[in-house]
Amino acid sequence: MNSDPPSKEPLVHDDSKEAPARRHFLKGAVGISAGISLLLAGTIDKIFLFFFGPRLSQKQETEVMQERLERLKSTIGIRQLELERGQSDYILVAPLSELDKTTGKYFVDYQMRPAMAFLGKDGLPTLISAKCTHLGCTVGNQCNAQGKILCPCHVSYFDVTTGQPDPGAPAKTPLPHLGWVIKDKSGKVVASRLTSGQTTGDTKAGALEGASVYIAKKEA
Repeated sequence: MNSDPPSKEPLVHDDSKEAPARRHFLKGAVGISAGISLLLAGTIDKIFLFFFGPRLSQKQETEVMQERLERLKSTIGIRQLELERGQSDYILVAPLSELDKTTGKYFVDYQMRPAMAFLGKDGLPTLISAKCTHLGCTVGNQCNAQGKILCPCHVSYFDVTTGQPDPGAPAKTPLPHLGWVIKDKSGKVVASRLTSGQTTGDTKAGALEGASVYIAKKEA
């Protein structure tokens, strides 16, 4: 029996076999890196669009800035009105001579709600809310032949004298009337009307000449 141990041949490192594998690995790594780069580029672009929106041209940027400026001006105007109403006992509505029987003059009351002033059949002011009692839309200021004003949102007609909506209208409750104060040229109160409809003072034409209509904080 041959007891000699088997001969061990020396291991030979075959670079010819590993070189192609290494090249394939490097090509694959480069391809994967390129794909990841493209994916990240697309993702970053989408993230940018999500947070900042599409890139605007100079003209578009100018238009956006102008729109923002207009909104800011509107906000400032509202705050000025609020400040005025907080500090003033009386707010001017209009000179009495400017009121009309069929076209209401819009104004803003102490609660920053829209309202209108008409000239009533008695020659005195009629102040009525312009906020529809249905869903809060602003009511139109033109009276029709029946002395009614229209809320265009859902077609509710309201009688200016009574504030009552038409039967079957979406609005079910009347537009409330507002109290008013009339001051003469010197600023003296010559007549007033409470929200309840009670009128006091001198309402003769002579006393009302050149007078102006106001709303009063105490009646707000």
